[in-house]
Amino acid sequence: MPLVHDTDAVAEAWLSTFARAVEGADAQGVAGTFLAGGWLRDVLTFSWDTRSLRGRDAIARYLAADDRLSNTRLTNIVLETDPLFAPQLSLSPSGEQVGVEAGFTYETRHCVGRGYAHLRRDADGAWRAVTVGMLVLDLKAHPEPQNVAADWEASGKTWAELERERKAKVETNPQVLIVGAGQCGLMTAARFRQMDIPALVIDKNERVGDGWRKRYKSLSLHTPHFYSPMLYQPFPSHWPVYAPRDKVADWFETYAVNQHLSVWKKSTFADRPRYDEAEGAWRVVVDHAGKLVELRPKHIVLATGTLGAPRMPDLPGRSNFQGVVMHAADFIEPAPFVGKRVVAVGAGNSSIDVCQDLATGGAASVTMVQRSQTVVVSRSSVREDLSRFWRPGEPVEVGDFKYSALPLGYFKEVNQSMTDTLWARETVLHEKLRKGGLKLHQGPENEGQFLMYFSRSGGYWLDKGGADLIADGRIKIKQGASPVSFTSNGLIFSDGSELAADAVIFATGYELIRSVNKRTFGEDIIDRTSEVWGFDEECEIQGCFRPTGHPGLWYAVGDFFNCRFMSKQLAILIKAAELGLYDVDKVQRGVFIKDPDGNTASKK
Repeated sequence: MPLVHDTDAVAEAWLSTFARAVEGADAQGVAGTFLAGGWLRDVLTFSWDTRSLRGRDAIARYLAADDRLSNTRLTNIVLETDPLFAPQLSLSPSGEQVGVEAGFTYETRHCVGRGYAHLRRDADGAWRAVTVGMLVLDLKAHPEPQNVAADWEASGKTWAELERERKAKVETNPQVLIVGAGQCGLMTAARFRQMDIPALVIDKNERVGDGWRKRYKSLSLHTPHFYSPMLYQPFPSHWPVYAPRDKVADWFETYAVNQHLSVWKKSTFADRPRYDEAEGAWRVVVDHAGKLVELRPKHIVLATGTLGAPRMPDLPGRSNFQGVVMHAADFIEPAPFVGKRVVAVGAGNSSIDVCQDLATGGAASVTMVQRSQTVVVSRSSVREDLSRFWRPGEPVEVGDFKYSALPLGYFKEVNQSMTDTLWARETVLHEKLRKGGLKLHQGPENEGQFLMYFSRSGGYWLDKGGADLIADGRIKIKQGASPVSFTSNGLIFSDGSELAADAVIFATGYELIRSVNKRTFGEDIIDRTSEVWGFDEECEIQGCFRPTGHPGLWYAVGDFFNCRFMSKQLAILIKAAELGLYDVDKVQRGVFIKDPDGNTASKK
C-alpha cells in the first residue's frame, strides 16, 4: 500500500461521506462507506443491544429496518479531538502500514458516543472502512460523574455517617441485587454506585475473594497486569505482571472497601426468587448469615461466572478403585500426592496447571490424558497480542475502547487468514509438546486460542513452563483415548489399554451456569433468557451485559476487561429503562427502537 502522508485528511474525507449519509438517513449510502466485507459493530447506538453486521447488504438492511437512522437521529459527527483517538496509521502485527484508523464522536437523541474506524484503500482507490465500532458512552440525561464522593464535606456530616446512611438505604431497598462477588460482581457494583443505581451484592463465601483463595495455591492470572486492573482502581506500580491467587483475592477484598460497595457475605437465596410481572420487581428472600431478609429489587444481575458445578464422569468400578478420585476444582497443592502415580484427565488450562504442580512437587509420575486435541500458546504471545491494544503509558480505558470497537467476528476472520503465522510463532513451544505426544490444533474453525475463550471457555492452555516438563517426560501424555472404567489400581481406556494410578484427577470442565440457574430460578424463568457466553449468529457474546429475554434478569460474566468495560453498557441499559427511554420488557423480547411518538419496533 502506498505511504499515507496525511492521516487527518484521509479520516476527515471518509467521515464527511459517512456523516452525510447517516444524517441523511441513507442506509445504502452508509453501507457504501464500508468495504464489501466490512463490519459495523453497534453498542446501544441504533438499538438497545449489541449487534455486529458484516457486509454492505447486512449493514444497509440493519440501518434501514424500522427506519433506524431517522429514529436514532445521529448528529454532531466529528473527528475526535483527544490525541489518543486522533487519526493515525494502522499497522499490522509486523509493523507494516495497512491503513488509517481514527476515532470520532457523535450524539443521538438520548446519548453521546464514540466511534472508531479502521480504513483501507479499496480496489478503486477510495478509502472505505473495514470496521466501524459505534459505542454509546453516556446518557445525556444521566452522564457518569467523575467523582460521586467529591463534595461529601458539604453535607455537614462525617464520612462514616454518610456511608452508614447510604448503605442502610441500599441494603433496605436495592434497585439491583448482584449475585456473586468476583471480578464481575464487584466491578458491576462499583459502576452502578457511580451511576447512582443502588445495588447490593450477595456472595456465599465468608470473605470477598474466597472464590480465588479456595483454589489451588499456585494459581495466578494468565493475563498480564496492564490488561487486568479493576474498574476505577489501578494496581500499584510494584504489582506483579501475573498476579498470584492470594494477591488477587486480597485485592478483591480491599476493592469492595475502597469502592464503598454494599456486600453481604455468607448470603444465598433462601428460596426460589419470584418475579412480579405487574410490579416489575422480584420477591427475594436472602439467607444473610442465618438471618432471613426479604428484598424487592427490580433487577437481578447474575455475576457467578459462566460455569457451574464440576463435571465428574461416572465411570464403572469407581468403588473398587483403591486410590483418590477428585475433580481439579478440589485440587489445592501437590503435597498429598508426593510419591504417588497421578493421572489427570483433560488437557486444558486447569489440567496443565495441576500437572505442572504435581511434576515439580514430588509426584512419582504424572500422566495427562488428552482425549482429542488442544490449542496451546505461550503466555508471552498472549501478552504481546494484548499489548497492541493496552499500550504502555496509555490509560487502560483507551485499550478497552479500541478493543471493543472491533467485532469479534472480524478477529475471527483475521485469525483464520493467518493460521500459518499462528503456527509459526509457536514453533519451539509446539516442538516440545509434540515430542511428548500432545496433539495440537488452532481451534475447531482455525480461529485460534483468543476466540476459543469466548466461544468455549476451554480447549486450550496458555503455557508457562508445562511444555518443558512434557518434553523431558516429567509429564507424560496419553493421547486419543478416554477412560471407560476403573480397576482396583487404575483406569481402563477406550483403546483397551490400562494405566496404573494412585490418584485420578478429573479436569473435565464444569456444567453450564444456565443449568445451575434453572435449579435456582426455575425453568420457566431461565427458559426466557438467552444462552450465556458463546457466540450468537453475529459472533457477539450471548447474554452478557446485554438484554437476555427477561425484563429483570441480567448476566454479568467474563474476564477483567469484560467486566471493567461492559459494566457501563449494562448500567446504561438499566438507567435508560428507569428514565423511560425504552420499555425494558419490550427490549428484552427483542424490541429495541422507540420513536418520538413512543411506538416501538421489533429487532430485525
